[in-house]
Amino acid sequence: MKKYKFYLPVLLLILASCNKKFLDLTPVSTIAPGQFFKTASDAVTAVNGCYASLAQGSQYGATFEVLMEARADNFTDQDPSSNAGQNYQINRYSDNPGNTNFYNAWVGVYNGIFRCNTLLTAIDGINMDESLKNRIKGEARFIRALSYFNLVRLWGPVPLLTAAVDPVQAATLKRDDVAAVYKQVEEDLVFAAANLPATYAATDLGRVTSGAAKGLLGKVYLYQKKYTAAQTVLQEVIDSKAFTLLPKVADVFSTSNKYNAEILFAVRYAKGVANQDHGFWYANSQTITVDTTLLKAYNAADLRRPLSESVKPTGNANMMPRKFVDDPVNGNAGNDFPVLRFADVLLMQAEVLNEVGYSTGGNAFTYLNMIRTRAGLSTLSATDLPDQTSFRNEIYLQRRLELPFECDRWFDLVRSNRAITEILANKKVVLPSFRLIYPIPQQEIDIMNNKATFPQNQGYD
Repeated sequence: MKKYKFYLPVLLLILASCNKKFLDLTPVSTIAPGQFFKTASDAVTAVNGCYASLAQGSQYGATFEVLMEARADNFTDQDPSSNAGQNYQINRYSDNPGNTNFYNAWVGVYNGIFRCNTLLTAIDGINMDESLKNRIKGEARFIRALSYFNLVRLWGPVPLLTAAVDPVQAATLKRDDVAAVYKQVEEDLVFAAANLPATYAATDLGRVTSGAAKGLLGKVYLYQKKYTAAQTVLQEVIDSKAFTLLPKVADVFSTSNKYNAEILFAVRYAKGVANQDHGFWYANSQTITVDTTLLKAYNAADLRRPLSESVKPTGNANMMPRKFVDDPVNGNAGNDFPVLRFADVLLMQAEVLNEVGYSTGGNAFTYLNMIRTRAGLSTLSATDLPDQTSFRNEIYLQRRLELPFECDRWFDLVRSNRAITEILANKKVVLPSFRLIYPIPQQEIDIMNNKATFPQNQGYD
């Protein structure tokens, strides 16, 4: 959000035409928005730039894996020296506002929001097909919603912007209430769900669908404990039959089966293409290791356990979880990052149904057992989970076992009020309550220089 970086008109023009991989992204140039938005093709190119922001190293390309997983208890960073120990500090709850991970993510996410806002402001001036216009708006609003959902979960109150602003306006920004941010996220996702198609042609594989928008909206409702609203929208995703569990969980992450029927939305990459690939996630010469408490949590028969085991990719000296292994080209990988998949939807709906009211039968057990059965585990009944609390605990366990390293674990711990106890039990580290959200980057605090409207989060000042 630094006004000389975050608000620069850096609309990345990408992808003059789509191919079957969709994210075959080649930067063309940087053009001022007023000179650019003239045709429908310009709008498509601009929204591709919005997608591309998610793939950058400041977001799902690298930094989110540190902020959203290293903070939790699925792996342990044993390297206090690399990167000036900044990743280690996040893993051990000794970080400070000067940590560059915070600044990189903050600027990267707001840069993506700037791209979305610029497009949404300009697109109404383009003479083009209205259905295509609304689809592009839906794509941009989904990406903006996802961006704010990440911001509010990482930092709490943040500046809420729905239009591009100039440096003078930027100097007057304030941190908006969490409720206001969530309200905008909901509005964006409702619009996206109503205006996006259920499917695309193969040439546009990877664009946001109505099902993806509904799935994310259900997660947003769940985080706010709006269980009835979450139940409705998540059931629509399930009943649509647009997505399904793959028979083998390992196939979900196969690099030869990208964007398969289980994926609602993923950030796309292309191996061997400059600026479209990424470094290995969670890999670092055995100094970052899968936490033993995660591996011990799996039943011996659980087919998901091998995906969480540390392995060494071909031609690489680093160890990493098997689920994200991809044979490198020029030292980099090209597997997609799964932001939302159908297994998550089923677990969320099972959780929601239990929170609305525990039942000894019905869909809550059905959806839970779909996940367990695919993992090679026995089904559970009311005899095994006789009340709401036992069912809730099983859901939390299955979320940890099903979704490790997919940027959900830390947020699950925080939203369920179990972070402090679980971290102490698993990592043997005391987690102060103020560290459940991150500090605002010190650079932004210094620029705004207004404790009344732009304060540092408590405990970090």
